[in-house]
Amino acid sequence: MGMLQRLSHDLRAGWVTLRHGTAKAATRALEEGELLRYRLELRKVDQQLDDLYADIGERTIALHDRGESADRILSDSEITRLRQQVRTLQDERTKLLLEMNDITVEGQ
Repeated sequence: MGMLQRLSHDLRAGWVTLRHGTAKAATRALEEGELLRYRLELRKVDQQLDDLYADIGERTIALHDRGESADRILSDSEITRLRQQVRTLQDERTKLLLEMNDITVEGQ
């Protein structure tokens, strides 16, 4: 009878270990999927930032070529609008990075 009890106990322990491992693997897979989604979103934000920086540079050069002063260039309505978009995207990028960090910290 002792061997049967030990076998039953070992089977239960093995089952618990298997369920725990399966749950852990499923949780990790969900975390990885979420991280991938954040990485893709981060790439889109980075591309938008690159585009805005290029637009600001082109506008700045165009105004400089027309002989505008530095003060006038900095106060240009188009450049001001683009700079605001940059700030908004930078804030979004920071938020994404913080959320990604939260996921990786929770997963450890």
